Amino acid sequence: MSKLNVVHSIPVSLPEREIFFRMKYNVHRTEMDDDYRKKIISVMNRGFSQCEPRGTWILLDITERDEISVAFEGGFTIQSESIAKLLKRSESAVFMGATAGAGIVDLAREAVEKGDGSSAVIYDAVGSETAEAAIDWLNRFVGSELRRRGKVLTPMRFSAGYGDFLLENQRLFYELLDLKRFGVSLTDSCILIPEKTVTAIAGVEAPAV
Repeated sequence: MSKLNVVHSIPVSLPEREIFFRMKYNVHRTEMDDDYRKKIISVMNRGFSQCEPRGTWILLDITERDEISVAFEGGFTIQSESIAKLLKRSESAVFMGATAGAGIVDLAREAVEKGDGSSAVIYDAVGSETAEAAIDWLNRFVGSELRRRGKVLTPMRFSAGYGDFLLENQRLFYELLDLKRFGVSLTDSCILIPEKTVTAIAGVEAPAV
């Protein structure tokens, strides 16, 4: 089995635009005076300072497949028509995960306890979008590594809990990616804690000619 690759510090910037969008602000259409905007950005930056974007990924060969399942080296199989379709031209797949860390979650909880619901909402958005930015960066990084080998990643990636790729597959990601090294835990209902943690699978293909 391929080795696990760990990125202890993912270099992402504050995803300001995405955070505003998550909070239902359209930067082009929503009217917002400068003082209010500066106040929100100040809270964003305070939250972002508590984020620790880190990630991990592993490349595994596909050993067998049909229209509803894909088997991988290591002896496990994913039962999902969506994943089988995603990987139909792939010889292997990349399993990846990224977390924003527990600090931003703790900050949001503290804000709620203090009755500062507006800051809590901003912190929550900061954590979610930072985790997404981290896995986007990881996806690009892995893609660049593969291009050096004459391979490409599928344009799409898929996360557990969407469509027929059941949330229970988080157990597989949790074990494969050794997410506990980042202080991440998994609940009995397959929720990753801290919640600002995301996982995904993408296929590895030969480039189109």
